[in-house]
Amino acid sequence: MAGGFLRWRNYVDKLMRFNHMTMTLGAERFRVVDSGAQTLRYGKRETPHEQRFASQSVHATATIQYAFDCTSNFPQPFLSELPRFDSSFDPSLRHLPCILFLHGNDPGGFDVARWMAAGISHVHQLRNPLMPGQFESFTEYGVKERMNPNADASKRDIGAPIYARLDREGAGNGQLLSESHIRFRAPMPPLSLLSLSRPGYLESSASPAPTFLTHATAVAQLVENLRVPSIHIVAHKVAAPIALEMAGMAGFRKRIRSITLIDPQLTAPRRSQRLAERLFMLGPEWARTRAAYNAMARTASDNYFRQAVSEMCGPESLLELQDDPGMVQLYERIGVFFTHWNSRKPGVLADILMWDKLDRRNWALVKAPILCVTGSTQPYSQESYELGKADQAREDAARAALVSTRTKPEFVRMYGSGKILFPLSRASKLCLDFIYRHLA
Repeated sequence: MAGGFLRWRNYVDKLMRFNHMTMTLGAERFRVVDSGAQTLRYGKRETPHEQRFASQSVHATATIQYAFDCTSNFPQPFLSELPRFDSSFDPSLRHLPCILFLHGNDPGGFDVARWMAAGISHVHQLRNPLMPGQFESFTEYGVKERMNPNADASKRDIGAPIYARLDREGAGNGQLLSESHIRFRAPMPPLSLLSLSRPGYLESSASPAPTFLTHATAVAQLVENLRVPSIHIVAHKVAAPIALEMAGMAGFRKRIRSITLIDPQLTAPRRSQRLAERLFMLGPEWARTRAAYNAMARTASDNYFRQAVSEMCGPESLLELQDDPGMVQLYERIGVFFTHWNSRKPGVLADILMWDKLDRRNWALVKAPILCVTGSTQPYSQESYELGKADQAREDAARAALVSTRTKPEFVRMYGSGKILFPLSRASKLCLDFIYRHLA
């Protein structure tokens, strides 16, 4: 038993070491000049210009751990056992629509963000299976030319790939479709996926002044250094205020095309809850790693594994394991999220301390469209659409916090969610639907 645990821990170390890159943010780093409120200078009240980026000389540098991939060649599963010998990313990725993933704090790290990116990539390929590298004959878009829909069905090559997705409308199970029921649409373009470790998590250096604004500034500088012209943000739990801070930066907010908030935490938790979170940090790393090994170092057919996944990601995730074999590989490696606790602890502590300095003034400058997904642990029922008291309170708090933005947020409920994470396939579909509505 001990030998199996040691082998699994060494295996996890390889997964955490071989799937990322790091970028050192130079001494001349971005600093956001806050102009949300009026300032007093020389006894006179002045209204400064809009918020802008400014440089500030510091002696220390910051390191950000990240991974930059594309949906057309995203590794499957999301953490590879093979080392990457190229330390740079493909420069052409910056010209694709980019999705930035900001993880929460329980669990947190670039591996969690990469898991979220893998779900988006998997759903994207299911919706657009005709991707480059899957067929022998290619056109400009990597697939065969579309056949004439008005041609005789007997003269078509039914097995040949079609240059489009078929949107079958008004068809029941087992019914034959006429040509009028088939509508051809252009294929979905590939996406670039940027996943990272927020400051303090894993190999990302901790911020000297942990606030939501400083974390947003560090992430914005990473995007600037990668020269990504525009991004769509997907944020989970405590990362939601960071996404809103980025969308409120006058020197950066024009780059943000949309914001998707999954189970957002936009209000400060009670002091008792923060005290419980700090006491939870006292556990040793080996105990957490051992618990993750006992629960998650198993196959998807194991009942104990399925019970653990149901508690963490919700009962809806069990249906995804049954319906989609591709999701099995993504769920089987979530035990990695609960290892390397000592490397994640500075980020968790910073997230707790940042609530004392929460400032929503910049949220009034947010113009990007927002989708707020509220998860509920209770399963979906056609008879009742009501949320539990705790879930309803979180949704009401999110509505109250987002009322100051300049956009009209959309709210969606996701039933069958978990206590820690969420059903990956369901959440990825909601994110993709919202992102593709705001690609222009």
